Amino acid sequence: MEYYIGLDVSQRQTSICVIDGEGNRVKEGTALTIPSDIHAWIIRCIAVKEIAKVVHEAGAMSFWLQTELTKLGLPIICLEAFQAAALLKTQRNKTDKNDARGLAQIARMGGTFIRPVIIRNQGNQEARTLLTIRQHLVEQKLALENNITGSLKPFGLVTPRGQACAKKFRANVLATLIKADERGIMVREMVMPSLDLYESLCKQLALLTHKVEALAKAHTICRRLMTVPGVGPIVSLSFVTAIDDPKRFKNIGDVGAYFGLTPRHEQSGEVDRSGSVSRRGDLMTRTHLVQAATVLLCANKKWCALKAWGMKIAKKHGFRNARVAVARKLAVILCSMWIQEKDFCWTTAAINQELAEGISA
Repeated sequence: MEYYIGLDVSQRQTSICVIDGEGNRVKEGTALTIPSDIHAWIIRCIAVKEIAKVVHEAGAMSFWLQTELTKLGLPIICLEAFQAAALLKTQRNKTDKNDARGLAQIARMGGTFIRPVIIRNQGNQEARTLLTIRQHLVEQKLALENNITGSLKPFGLVTPRGQACAKKFRANVLATLIKADERGIMVREMVMPSLDLYESLCKQLALLTHKVEALAKAHTICRRLMTVPGVGPIVSLSFVTAIDDPKRFKNIGDVGAYFGLTPRHEQSGEVDRSGSVSRRGDLMTRTHLVQAATVLLCANKKWCALKAWGMKIAKKHGFRNARVAVARKLAVILCSMWIQEKDFCWTTAAINQELAEGISA
């Protein structure tokens, strides 16, 4: 008989439920959230050869658990958190034990309906960590800029910003503080600690950015993707680490949906409407793709078929919709270049051919 196992993972303990092929509970319990402990608990109950599937939700520790439990011989599957949450809502009470039971039942009944999450390899996971930490520093830098300039505005002290670099921003703030001193506004001692912290943060951010650039330049695929206008080291590395393996997509056009760049579709009876983009999937890479599309449409002076197509949409539906549409097609082109091992070609025919292989215009 085949058995199905659900793992409800928390930071310290993991609830485990084992059921048979008919859905009857065989064994329940808990183990420390350590792969060796989970494996030891399971093999005390049943033999590994009798296990059909072991299912757990995607989470912060998915990479570690998936990698180690696979090494220990368990047929483990990482389930998409959104799908698991929707199915587990059918239970009356929300408990770790009930969630483990629900995951085990999903493993038994799911079949091809289960949408497994592909776990990245270690190299891509490490690069992803670098990108995530850098992105967090970028957000902190922007927050400090807003906090410093916002603290001075109530006194009528407006600090010029624009596209100022970190050194220029500090100089502008210091100039504003001189004006405050002349007017007898005593805010220098309050602002300077934040400004010093801002300077230190910018130095660390520059170091991480340099590491990202070096990593992308040393990566063959990233160098190829950087031949696309608007795509730099950060965007290319973000895309490569998010996709991990481009051949896992049956249809290359699904890449746009994978990053949440395709419209929602709601159809029931006579109602059939499309909404805004789903915004499912990786937020950071989706943001990077939209930024690359913005650069392609606005900052890139050389014209290509993709830019011309995007500008037509901008005139008809607005720039906001145009950059999302270009980001979606940009994702398809990047994935196509990766699979075909070809650099970006500026000719209209070549670009249209790549687009035709993915999503239709």
